[in-house]
Amino acid sequence: MKLLTKYISKQFANPSGVGGRTVASVMNQQNRKQYQAVLDNINIQPTDTILDIGFGNGYLIGNLLKHHPAKICGIEISRDMLTLVSRKHRQDVSMEKLDLHLADIKALPFDDAYFDKICTVNTLYFWNNADRSFAEIERTLKPGGISLNVFYSKDFLDNMAHAQYGYSKYSIEQVVKMTEKSGLKVVRVIEIQTEMSYCVIAKKE
Repeated sequence: MKLLTKYISKQFANPSGVGGRTVASVMNQQNRKQYQAVLDNINIQPTDTILDIGFGNGYLIGNLLKHHPAKICGIEISRDMLTLVSRKHRQDVSMEKLDLHLADIKALPFDDAYFDKICTVNTLYFWNNADRSFAEIERTLKPGGISLNVFYSKDFLDNMAHAQYGYSKYSIEQVVKMTEKSGLKVVRVIEIQTEMSYCVIAKKE
């Protein structure tokens, strides 16, 4: 049972193979309210360049594309998910509406002040250098740009078996502190599910 739990935890962090595709589909169902929180608050404009950090099987990217921003970029540490989403959205890629990379958040392959909006859903736990990762978000945001960081709280994850392996868990206060330490200003904290999941919205001034 312990080995299975560790396997599930590993797949949440870096989906691969058949198990990874299954876990990614499960995440789409579990995270539907969290994805909707991003869509409800990102306020997409036709001129926006947007980054999705840890796009998984591309569920959020697909929904962001429906709002017709100028460009969407995405990074993923899973080569399997990168291949899957590149194939699924090959037309958007060929039209340069979608730009996907195999990359880690702590070293984003983009210029300074490149993005109008940056969003990420349930990747915070897997950042192996949180301060550097938040700094990369701040670096690549344009002045006036916003970030939306969606996550489950430490108190909730402490009761999830798979989250006992490979997860760094944070309270809302810790996430706010790390965000503002990077130079971003937290403008709103949304409670998506009572005492479970939250969205921290921050702005680069």
